[in-house]
Amino acid sequence: MPLRAVCCLLIALAGAALQPGPAAIADAAAEHRTVADRALKRLASPVLSERREGVARLVELLPGVRPRVIEALPRSPWSVQVHLIEVLAQDRSEEAVQALLEHLTRTEATQSVLIQTTIAEDRKAAGRLLAAWRADPAAFLERGGKDAPGPARLGALVRLLRRAEIEELFLGRKSKSGSTGYYKGQYERLRGKGKESDYLRHALEVVTGIALDEAIPTAGIFTSGVYRFVRPHSLDEWELRSMALNAVGELCTREDKLVVTRLERHLVQVMGERSDLFRRMRMVRREQGYDYDSKVFQNALSDWEDALGEYLDTLSCLHQIEPDRYGPFVTRFVEELQSFRWPYRPLRVWGYIAGLLIRAGRYDQAMAAYRKSMGRGGSRALGFYNMACASASASRKIGLSASRRTGYLDDALMYLSLCVSEGWSDVDWMNEDRDLDPIREHRGSAYAHLVVRIKQEWHVPDALKVKKDGKARDPKPGERK
Repeated sequence: MPLRAVCCLLIALAGAALQPGPAAIADAAAEHRTVADRALKRLASPVLSERREGVARLVELLPGVRPRVIEALPRSPWSVQVHLIEVLAQDRSEEAVQALLEHLTRTEATQSVLIQTTIAEDRKAAGRLLAAWRADPAAFLERGGKDAPGPARLGALVRLLRRAEIEELFLGRKSKSGSTGYYKGQYERLRGKGKESDYLRHALEVVTGIALDEAIPTAGIFTSGVYRFVRPHSLDEWELRSMALNAVGELCTREDKLVVTRLERHLVQVMGERSDLFRRMRMVRREQGYDYDSKVFQNALSDWEDALGEYLDTLSCLHQIEPDRYGPFVTRFVEELQSFRWPYRPLRVWGYIAGLLIRAGRYDQAMAAYRKSMGRGGSRALGFYNMACASASASRKIGLSASRRTGYLDDALMYLSLCVSEGWSDVDWMNEDRDLDPIREHRGSAYAHLVVRIKQEWHVPDALKVKKDGKARDPKPGERK
């Protein structure tokens, strides 16, 4: 026999010797079943740590333990089902999701809530199910059987999945760099073009709930109290409500009477709160011996300014929906802000005024307010940036002469260049901001040169840097348009 053939035979015999025999395979399977049995028993333990250990062990044994978990799900007590549902949710396979859907249609109504939220919290599973429903809604609902409550519960699940999708789209409108602001068209994606006909109505319901911090009814989940997101997020309450009010103003029309009424009620409520906080601030100042620098007085001043900011955001939202009706309200509030004198004058008063005016479409007045804001300690980089946005937006006004339009565009480009010279480096936000579209359309090469300049000077586009001292600085409420 040739040497090569002998070597191949020896290798084959060695490989066969290394392969586990039938007895070894049977022993391994028995051990696997024993470990799975112990983990399943731990799910019924009165000790929380043991139950968590059982869940972790079952997850480690996936996918081999999947059939046993699916089989045990409907036969187990509810206290155990909770953990079995958690295991299947972490499996994320099509078989596991199908098992959860089947259990959703046959379990008790109160228990089905956990399954709905568990599926909705999983982005991958939720996206897959939404795609299946949109491809064939009738076929999807048939998974629940012909008898109630199967189809109804699947319909409620779809609504919750869509709510999670809307929340995800809303949260995604904050710049990747971390900037928060507003430009017209920022929340266009929430209109759901190409999706189902009631998508816009649902999106408006969601963002209104976020803006007013009110729970919205979704399949019996979160029916009272404050708004709760389906999935966790990292944005703070001020950012969320400010962004949501901008979204409501963009999506809502005057025909949405219920939403407008809720906003008006909120405006009145915030007006009362800021009046109460103003009186409290004056009382604190008297009690502190008119010490302006006392921590107690500064906290009271900050609370009052926050209420002014919320009132401003709500008023801007209503003005965007009904500009003719709320135009006088904007004028009166600007006059009120200007009337405050030290020490009761808001520190960011001109930032508030400019932010309100630019969102109200009063661009020339807004630019004047931004100049005053920079002259009173406001960020020069941010001020020039917002002036560029105001001037670019003004160039879109109907009835402008060609020379006047060109003048606005030249000014916008000048302000944008000045803001870069002052340390502006947020390229991500600048590229997203549709207020700057006129500059990109008519001065494209100059705009591209500014982007290159920012990247060369700052290397990494951090949120906002002040060139004088090289320190990062986050904009305060009311500064960003």
